[in-house]
Amino acid sequence: MKLKIRKELCEMEKNSYASDQIVLPEGGIDCSEGCNPYGYPEGILQVARAFKSERFAPYPHSMAAYNGICEYWKSQCFLKRDNIMLTDGSISAIYIINNIFNVKGAKVLGIAPQFTDFGANIRLLGMEYVSVPLRRENNFQIDIEELLDKITGDLSLLYIDNPNNPTGQVVDSKDIERILKKAEDCGVCVIVDEAYGDFMPKDNSAVKFLASYENLIVIRTLSKGFGLAGLRVGYILAAENLIRCMYKMTNPYQVGEISRELAGAALTVENHIADHMENFARQKRELRKNLGGELRMAETCDTVSICLIYHQDSKVDLHRRFIEEGVLTVPGAEFDELNSSYVRVRMPMEKDFPVLLKAVKKIGQE
Repeated sequence: MKLKIRKELCEMEKNSYASDQIVLPEGGIDCSEGCNPYGYPEGILQVARAFKSERFAPYPHSMAAYNGICEYWKSQCFLKRDNIMLTDGSISAIYIINNIFNVKGAKVLGIAPQFTDFGANIRLLGMEYVSVPLRRENNFQIDIEELLDKITGDLSLLYIDNPNNPTGQVVDSKDIERILKKAEDCGVCVIVDEAYGDFMPKDNSAVKFLASYENLIVIRTLSKGFGLAGLRVGYILAAENLIRCMYKMTNPYQVGEISRELAGAALTVENHIADHMENFARQKRELRKNLGGELRMAETCDTVSICLIYHQDSKVDLHRRFIEEGVLTVPGAEFDELNSSYVRVRMPMEKDFPVLLKAVKKIGQE
C-alpha cells in the first residue's frame, strides 16, 4: 500500500548529529554531547525531593518555570507570561518557529556552519535556505559585514546561533543590534539561538533587545549550561503577537510538571556555571598550545564549552582518529560546509581532560 505522506520526507535525509544513543570507545570519554559535563546545580535537589507524586496525574500547570524565567532576566528585560513559550528543549523551539514562517516562497538566511537541525528543518519544510559561509582562511570568524549585506527584503527569517555551534565563538551584542536594525528595515524576523548562551556574559544576550525590536525571537534551553538536558526544557522569548501565533502551532503541555518545577528552581538558585566557564577556558588555552603541526582550532570564545578543531589534511577522518585515541566527538561532516577533517569538541570534566589533551598532542604530531 502506498501511503499518502509527503514525498520529500522519503527522499531527503535529515542532517543531524543528535541521537538517543551514545557509544563510547572502550575506556574513553564523551566530548560530543553539548550538555554540561558537570551536571546540574545541586540546589534543585531539594525541590525534586519535595515534589509530590500525585502531581504526575493531572496535566502540567505549574508556573514555576515561567516565574523563574522572568526572575532570571529581570536585570535585562521585563518579561510577562505572554512573552514566553515553554518548549521541549531548544530544538523543539526551532521547529515551532520555522512552522509559523513556512509560507510559499519563504527564504531563510543563516551562516555555515551552524546548528545543523535548523537548516535541515528549513529544507524539510520546503523553504529556501541560504547561508553566509565562514571561511577557513579567516579561521571561521563570523563576518558581520558580509552577513549584514545579505539581509534583504526577500528574506522571511535570519537565524544566528550565539554562541555559534560548532565553533563556540560569540557575537557581541552591539553587532546583534546592528543585525536587528537592518532586519527590521527589511521586514525580516531574527532568531537568536542562545542554546550555549549560559557560557557567555548575561548582558551579551539579545534578551535585552526584546522591548525594542518586535522582529526578535530568542531561544534558550536548560540543556547546556544548566546541565538539565534530560528534563527537556527550553523556551522562546518574543513579542506577544509572535508567541500567540506559535501557540496555534503546538500544544500547551510540552513541558511536564516536574520539569517545570525543577527548571524554575534551577533558574533561581545559585549555580556554578561561572566556575565551569573558567575550567573550559583553561582547557581551551591548553589545547591551543598543544595542537601540534597538523591541527588547528577555529575562532572561539574560550569560556564556551565547545570548539571546532580541524586537520590540515582534508583527507583525514578526524572523528575516527579521535575515537581511536579514546575521545568521542561530533563529526564535522554533520555540519554544512565542513567535511570529515573537522570535529566539534565539547570540553570534558577536569579529571578527563588529560585524555583529550593526549589525543590532541598525538594526532597533531602525526
